[in-house]
Amino acid sequence: MREDVNNRFISVVLFAGALLFSYSFSAQTQDEVSTGKDAVYGEGVDVLFSHTSGAYVFAHTQGAGVGFRYGTFLTAKKSRSLGCSLLYLRHEKEEKTYNPVYVEGLPYVLGKVNSFMIFRVYVESRRELTPKLRKGAVQVASVFRYGASLGLEKPVYLVIGYPEIPYEIFVDEPYDPIEHFYNDIYGRSSWVNGLDEMTVVPGVSASYGLTFEYGNERTVTRSVEVGATIDVFYRPVEIMSEQFVDSKFAFLNLYLKLGLGSKWTQAR
Repeated sequence: MREDVNNRFISVVLFAGALLFSYSFSAQTQDEVSTGKDAVYGEGVDVLFSHTSGAYVFAHTQGAGVGFRYGTFLTAKKSRSLGCSLLYLRHEKEEKTYNPVYVEGLPYVLGKVNSFMIFRVYVESRRELTPKLRKGAVQVASVFRYGASLGLEKPVYLVIGYPEIPYEIFVDEPYDPIEHFYNDIYGRSSWVNGLDEMTVVPGVSASYGLTFEYGNERTVTRSVEVGATIDVFYRPVEIMSEQFVDSKFAFLNLYLKLGLGSKWTQAR
């Protein structure tokens, strides 16, 4: 009698174990693999993304800029993108001043002979370091970029007063630190002056950063990124006149970036 009870008990345990194993196996062998993210986002079977894109604004230690990227996922945790960005770069020695008499004149930087912008085209490699497995969590990823930098060097124009204070006429002229001084500079001229004289300075760039993605949606990405970028040009870039400071080939900057993007799966 006791032996029959034991046999029945063992049979029940084995049957229950078989059912549990079958349920677990079926949950992992559907069209896609079920993961812990299902419980977080309530989307059923977790789908691997194939594409990613994003736009961003950023501030760096010598200015600010905007950019865009578009790419594909190589694996669940790695992606590669092509991107571009446009940024303004000011010299660390820049200091605005005014005409002491004509206070209505626009502020200008004494010694600044060129405005400088950089257009970057780059390849981006992104790798997930820690996943976002619950709502309110943060995903951390490393980001490496490399590519070409095109420096855009535009002459600075100032409004020059003639003959002396009080001025009788005003003329827009490219700033010349040898000829123009405090007493004959009325103020800064319109930024569009000198666009037809812009020169291109080729170079290369590289950057490395950490991006922190947050938010409760899987397909919409919101992120903050911190890192460092270096741009190296084939000749020295003259922003401030060489009479004031030495020109430089390379510019190393720290940056803070705010991004908004998306991830999706596209049929292949």
